[in-house]
Order: sequence, then C-alpha cells, then structure tokens
Amino acid sequence: MKRFLLTAAGLLLAATVPALAQTTGNDAVEQMGRNTTLLDMVAAAGWVMIPLAVASMVMVTLVIYCFFTLTEKSITTPELLERMEPFFENEDLDGLAAYVEARPQATARMVDRILQFMERHPDADADSIKTVAETEGSRIAAALNQRVLYIMDVGVLSPMLGLFGTVIGILNSFGHIAQEASPMRTMLLAGGVSQALIATAGGLTIGITAMAFFAYFRGRVAHLISILETEGTLLTQELILLSRRHRIAR
Repeated sequence: MKRFLLTAAGLLLAATVPALAQTTGNDAVEQMGRNTTLLDMVAAAGWVMIPLAVASMVMVTLVIYCFFTLTEKSITTPELLERMEPFFENEDLDGLAAYVEARPQATARMVDRILQFMERHPDADADSIKTVAETEGSRIAAALNQRVLYIMDVGVLSPMLGLFGTVIGILNSFGHIAQEASPMRTMLLAGGVSQALIATAGGLTIGITAMAFFAYFRGRVAHLISILETEGTLLTQELILLSRRHRIAR
C-alpha cells in the first residue's frame, strides 16, 4: 500500500511539474507580448534598422521631390507657347533667344540650345538642327528618368538590407542558444527568430512602398516625355523654317 501511494504521488508530481512549467512559460510569453510595443520590436531588430530608417527617409524625400517636379508645367505651359508665338511670326530670333533663356521649362531649354547652335552655325541644314533637338530631348528625358530610378534603387536595396539583418539576427540567436543550458531553448529560439524577422518585414515594407511609387512616377515620366516630343518637334520645325527663310533672305 505504501509503495502504491508513493508511485501515485510520483506520477502526479511528474504530470504536474511539466504542466506548471508550460503554464509559467505561456504566462511569460503572454506577458512579453503584452509589454512589447512597436518601438521595442524595432529596437530588438538591431543595428540594421538604422540604414533602413535612412532608406525610408531617402525614399520619402525623393517621392516628395518627384511629386513637385514631375509635372506638365516643368515641360511646357500655355503661357510659354503663347509668348513664343509672336517671336516666330516676326522672325525675331534674338528676342526669342532672350525670352527662352530665362525660362525653366524643358521645351524652352530645347529651343535655347537650338538657337545657340544656329547662332554658331548660320548655314546649318535641317538634319543638323534636328540632331541637336533630339540630343537635347534625350538629355532631358534621361534626367527625368534618373529621378525615378533613385526610388527604384531604394526599393531594390531595402529588402536586401532587411534580409541581411535577419541572417545576422538568426546567427546571433543560435549562438546564444548554443551557450544556454536552460530547458527554455525553444522559447529563446522562437523569440530570437521573431526579432530577426522584424528586419525583413521592415525592409519589405520600405521596398514595396518604393516600388509602388516607382511604378506611378514611371508612368508620369512617360507622359511627360511624350509631351516633350510633341511640343519639341513642332518648335524644331518652326526653327528650321525660320532658318531656311533667313538663308534665302541673305
């Protein structure tokens, strides 16, 4: 009878201790979850969040810059075309050159470059003038595309930074677990991996946002380049006709 009671007490104790340990562990996890804030999670991800924070600030700056600069007004305006029309009608190339020199629009810069070429080469033919116009248009289009490509660079690099931070975090987590003799290894591993994955989540968030804005601004740049090609072609033809009339007059 005494042996039976001891055996029953041992079985009861063996069943109760793991249950208590599991309950204590669950309580600790729940307490940890209740006390963990977003700032704590970001801090737990480690130093990799610093370059990710810089990348996010760069992305926001580029997006704001593109919103204010990638507009139709940066290519041409109705006022600009109306003001240039009398110069073409009066064949006043000097007045047109003085006017477009102070204008910031892309079409004005294109006309200014063509006029400078025509001033240096009064006998230039139509093909030479078209080549100058196409070269200047390509330069302006490349500058517009370059602003958007910086956003794409942030979108590509941010997930890589996040993944790198995750790899470093997992390596550190396994290193601590290998040195830990506690039976709570599984819980420590889960906590370390979850903290390491925060870096990947942050990098993906920044990367997805950047690529979404890149897709939007890429479409806007294509629209602006089409406007530049249309208006630039018309203005170039006007200048070619003026150049021919001046050669005939001489």
